[in-house]
Amino acid sequence: MKGLIFNELVEFAEGHFGGDVVAGVTGWTPAYGAVASYPSADLATLVERLAAAGGMPADALLRAFGHHLFGRFAALYPVFFVTADSALEFLAQIDTTVHGEVKKLYPTAEFPRFNPVAEGADVLRLHYRSTRPFADLAEGLLRGCVAHFGEDVEVRREPADGAPGTAADFVLVRRRTARRSA
Repeated sequence: MKGLIFNELVEFAEGHFGGDVVAGVTGWTPAYGAVASYPSADLATLVERLAAAGGMPADALLRAFGHHLFGRFAALYPVFFVTADSALEFLAQIDTTVHGEVKKLYPTAEFPRFNPVAEGADVLRLHYRSTRPFADLAEGLLRGCVAHFGEDVEVRREPADGAPGTAADFVLVRRRTARRSA
């Protein structure tokens, strides 16, 4: 994984739990530059320690961080959001457009797979698969995407075959509100 994710988690935790809690937890961690690679186990360990120190379940921490992280991605990389008009449109192209472009910048980056399957104009199924156990982080990112676009989209998570946290199916359903006649 890239140091950007690790560093964003530390900053998120400082805002969420306070600098003292984070300082007590992060003393074991090496410093990672934003583009440096590090073992994903380091992120998992950091999440476990932060969650324990903050009195929060690790899965909830990962989802909250993912929601926050999407906002950071939007702020840091606005070029990826220029062509998408909706969360479903953006997420349908996440593997091809976004991950493809980021891979050009960081050739050693390893991304999870989000295989999109449109099930009508208002339903998108994303088959999430990863070598790392971060489906909770992915769910938070998806919810952050929906919030970014300000849409009324239900995000459902369904189990999928794979090691815990490495596979999930996410179903996103855009709710259309009926227009009232005047």
